Amino acid sequence: MWSSLLTFLGLLGTGIQAGALLMVLYGVCPTFRQLSVQEWMPLHVSLDRSVERYMPAINLTTGASTLLLLFTAQDPAVRLLRGLALACNIALALMSELVNVRINKAIARRVAAQVPAAPTAVGVVLTGPRPDEAEERQLIAVRERWIHWHQWRTLDIVLGFALLVVAVLVESG
Repeated sequence: MWSSLLTFLGLLGTGIQAGALLMVLYGVCPTFRQLSVQEWMPLHVSLDRSVERYMPAINLTTGASTLLLLFTAQDPAVRLLRGLALACNIALALMSELVNVRINKAIARRVAAQVPAAPTAVGVVLTGPRPDEAEERQLIAVRERWIHWHQWRTLDIVLGFALLVVAVLVESG
């Protein structure tokens, strides 16, 4: 029973994370790139505030469930697959905290320092001095760095999800 519950929680959490990151990669990142820096930054901050409420908890629950599952009786091949999936979950947390979250916080500080104008179709556009050309290029590079690492996070957790699915298939015979 415990093994089934832990398997369910691991699959559910990893599947949610993989689906959410894929949606951001293929739905949100192209939109980010189409927006001006002044439009992109407040939208990025707004989306981050929404995601930050649930993704860390899902990651921790998924990781803990998968870790506990490693201590149950199982075929060595299944344990290896689950251990690799757990490594993917840990790698996701590390990439997120060491790169993407730090970028998110830097963007949020910059947005907080500027005065918002009236809402637009994309949310809020910042007023105040527009970034000069060099600063705009730098901010676009920051956005591209965030997207680059988001691609790696997405690939990582999709792999982790696939490993857990294969573990279930191997276990079921």
